[in-house]
Amino acid sequence: MVGVVVTGHGGFAAGMAANVKMLAGSDAEVKAVDFADGMDVEVFEKQLAEAIDSYADCEAVLVLADIAGGTPYNRAAGLSMTRPRVRVISGLNSSMLMDLCMRNITGDECPDVDALAADIMQTGHENIGKFVLEVPAQPQEDEDGI
Repeated sequence: MVGVVVTGHGGFAAGMAANVKMLAGSDAEVKAVDFADGMDVEVFEKQLAEAIDSYADCEAVLVLADIAGGTPYNRAAGLSMTRPRVRVISGLNSSMLMDLCMRNITGDECPDVDALAADIMQTGHENIGKFVLEVPAQPQEDEDGI
């Protein structure tokens, strides 16, 4: 099993955790650490470290953050420097989290955490799209009326 920590600004992490539990069920193991408005950065980092360290028995831990360069991402990256089993990914979307949680639920092994991180990022890329309405072409009337 791979430890899964979701972090972000405001209620992002709690919302993503609720999202995946609704889709994958209560077996989806996710720790959510939100960086709330006005929250002390040191308090946030302590909560993030506790969430990461709670997965001491896991092969690896993936920390999934909302955006690169934000406080949650930066603090997670800093914590990963002293925790060799931890990888930090930014740009989290529901598809990424669902993929990772389903791998844990189905018992997929994680021999290479970097390959897993790349797979999860690829899932994120593949599931970004735009709806395009396809309007059927109207039949053309002949000018002669025939």
